Amino acid sequence: MAEERFSRARFIRLGAALGVGAAGASVLASCSDGGGEGPSDVRGGGSTEADENSGGPTADATGDEIIFAAGLLLPVSAPPVRDGALLVRNGRIAAVGPISEVERDNSGVEVRYFPRHTIIPGAVNTHAHLGFRRGDAPRGGSFSGWVKELVSRLPEKESWTPEAARGSAREAVESGTTFITDSSPFGECLPQLVESGLAGIVFAEFFPFMFDTPEEAVNAIENAVFALRERLPSRVLVEMSVHAPYTVDPESSRLAATRTRERGERLAIHLSESPEEVEFVRKGTGGGLESIFEAFGMRADWGGVGVSPVQYAESVGLLGPATIAAHLATGVSEEDMEILVRTGVAAAHCPRSNEYLGCGVSPVPEMLDRGIRVGMGTDGLWSSPSMNLFEETLFAIELHGLDGETGLKLATLYGAQALGVEKETGSLESGKWADCAVVEVAPGEAGESPEMQVLEAAASGGVAATVVGGELLYDKLAEGAS
Repeated sequence: MAEERFSRARFIRLGAALGVGAAGASVLASCSDGGGEGPSDVRGGGSTEADENSGGPTADATGDEIIFAAGLLLPVSAPPVRDGALLVRNGRIAAVGPISEVERDNSGVEVRYFPRHTIIPGAVNTHAHLGFRRGDAPRGGSFSGWVKELVSRLPEKESWTPEAARGSAREAVESGTTFITDSSPFGECLPQLVESGLAGIVFAEFFPFMFDTPEEAVNAIENAVFALRERLPSRVLVEMSVHAPYTVDPESSRLAATRTRERGERLAIHLSESPEEVEFVRKGTGGGLESIFEAFGMRADWGGVGVSPVQYAESVGLLGPATIAAHLATGVSEEDMEILVRTGVAAAHCPRSNEYLGCGVSPVPEMLDRGIRVGMGTDGLWSSPSMNLFEETLFAIELHGLDGETGLKLATLYGAQALGVEKETGSLESGKWADCAVVEVAPGEAGESPEMQVLEAAASGGVAATVVGGELLYDKLAEGAS
């Protein structure tokens, strides 16, 4: 055909227009000629035994031991421990208990003691966009208006996305996050996540209008994902994202979901986020969502199916236990809730972004009551004021009338459960990675909620240290003294 289809130049040009970056677009160009077959051993991220000992930024491969101790330790999965301690060995927690017992049983091990602080599991951010920056966000209040401005600014965003991603990741680390999920076009923010030392998942988004058929679109993103997985640290994964019902057509959605399900991998999606999305799926119009990519020759003409976004997503096979649905903030009905329960979908709750964009309020208490896995997410700095997940969680507590214990679990263990990584992180237990935050709050008086106290402190910039896989990524006390 006369139109160039999969040339490197076309991918770089389209990629730049979409904020992919020349490097990310080049990955697509190099992968696009292949079929849908990936490596024979993907395992949801491609980590191997060799990776575990590769000395990556989130692994402690030295064999050294260290004890982190504080005036209070909140394991989340067990009762609080006054004057508690963690023994860390090879990056994982080897013992949890009172300082006196842990020190007695491990004499000679270095102890890092924070007497008037509290140690908690590190925050697990289930939905973020690292590649945005503070200070020049599109106007809020209207989701469709915000999206249109975002798309119009994608070309100029190309020049500053890497630095924005680097800054967002650093802000997350300094506010106590230890595991983060980034959703970005074609996985463009993967280098900055790896550089940060955080553990996490990059969900690579794709846009089928760049291709001639759904199969070509899914083949290209699939092979790009396989390529991005090469030589990653063992605790950084790359998975696929079907961006949203108004950007990815039904056939591409169905094929992507089928491929990921066959490999036993996770799948991310923005779902039932805004009134405009609900209108698009039901009626085919959505305040302009159907035409946001018209400048690139695409109009979304597959809406108007007369059902809710959740019902539509089920009909094209997007929903299942490995699916993480972000937002679920508008028009989530009783029938939708039953579908979420039946399919086992997990939810990422981003209440500050929802408020800024004029979306609804996600029915989180009802989801929790029904056993739906829910974790917290910050979204990105173009729709949220910070990358501080504890600040996001405190907002959710006030919005939904939750208690501190539930709030701390939402920020940590529940997030890990939503992502299927609860055996590795999310609580302070022997065998899990030593992922924790040290917060500047002393043990309170009897009857006070230590969980609420620590959330309030962490939300206000009170994180003193962040440890990922036994490695001290952030130490406010040391940095302040230098």
